Parts: sequence; C-alpha cells; structure tokens
Amino acid sequence: MIKTICHKSMRYVCVVSLLVGGTMFGLSAPSTMAMELNFNIVAPTTGSISYNGTGGGLVGTNIDVDNVVGLGTPANANVTSTCLTCTLNFTSGLNTSAGGGAWQFGPGGSISITGGVDFSVGSDIAIGSTLLTGTFSSAEVRSLGAGFEVTFGSFTDVKHADLLSYYGMPTGNYDGSLTMLFDAAIGPGNAFTSASIFGGSIANVAAVPLPAGAWLFGSGLLGLYAAIRRKIG
Repeated sequence: MIKTICHKSMRYVCVVSLLVGGTMFGLSAPSTMAMELNFNIVAPTTGSISYNGTGGGLVGTNIDVDNVVGLGTPANANVTSTCLTCTLNFTSGLNTSAGGGAWQFGPGGSISITGGVDFSVGSDIAIGSTLLTGTFSSAEVRSLGAGFEVTFGSFTDVKHADLLSYYGMPTGNYDGSLTMLFDAAIGPGNAFTSASIFGGSIANVAAVPLPAGAWLFGSGLLGLYAAIRRKIG
C-alpha cells in the first residue's frame, strides 16, 4: 500500500509519516516538552545493522552520527552542533523472539557514541572522546513491509561532561531511545544484515512528562522523519 500511495523518491518519508502519525503504535503528542538532547543520523550513512538469526543481540556497527542538538535545554536550546567523525556502535541483549515481522531483544549489551563535537562557541570536544555510553533495557525491530524495518531500543546512559555543560544539562543517568529506519532482506532464522540505513535518532531526556518509552519513541520518530526529509531535499 505504501508503494501505491507514495512516489518512489518520497517512500521513506511516507513510511515514517505513518509512524509519526501514530497509526502503527498509537502514540499521542505530549502536553509539555521535556529537556532533550538528540543525536541525528542523516543518510547516506556508513555502517550496518544486523541480527545473526541464532539468538544473538541486535548489532549496529560504525554507524555515522552527523550532529547533536539540545531541545528545551537551559543553554544553547535548538543549537545544532556538528559531530566530528562520530560513530554509533551497539549490541543489545539476546534475542527473545523472532517471527511474524517482529524481533524482540532483552536487556543488557551496550551502546556508545564516540567522536568529537564542534561547538559554535567555547572549546570543542576532541575527536575520539566518548560522548555517550549506556546499557539497553530492551530493543525491538518491526517490519513495515516493502523491505523496510524500523528498530527501537531503550537504554540508560551517561554522557560527556562538556556536552552536558554546553547545553546546561545536569550530570547523571539519562533515559535514551534509539530509532532507525533501514532496508533489509530477511534470511533463515529471521536473520538480516543491512548497510542501507535511511536515517535515525538517538534521543535522551533528563525528565519526561509521559511514560519514558512512549515519549522517547515518539521523539525519536520525529527526529528520524526530519533526517529523511533533509535527505530527500
């Protein structure tokens, strides 16, 4: 149905538009905005995402991260900072179920973003720094049909002190979400490997007015939508 509704060059935008509209997950917009820090992945991007089909974790390898922006932050709100050779790497907890166009993964594993940040004012963060590191509480992949898959992971993390300071955010643990759209053929055991990543967002909040999973997932989809719009434009 997506193919019949959407022009080929806009198909990625249409898929995410359906998700953002809540037609698949039943999300509604929050009444207030949380203080948020988002890392964005803009296609075309390097890296891959995979599942081995034998009960391992969901694995993301050397995925290029383009920028970071603070939303509703005490300092430098809505200022986008360029990431310098930043890469996202992750391995979720082990697979707990796979089939019917859905993959579920348990807690554990790790997620990290390493690289540097070019700030508009003040001292930059040096290339090779650890900007974010954390542990998954859950992850899942959903098939959208037409070869598209969307992945969503939730995790707890800590971030580079200079990054938090620039956006005026407190130190400590943060709730995070990972949202990515990619294209993959499914193999034996529901395994897949994809280097066709169309965009993504890693969203972090210090406080949420809604249950953390719903707010972070909705925010991640909006970031993913914006990244794909930039690609098409």
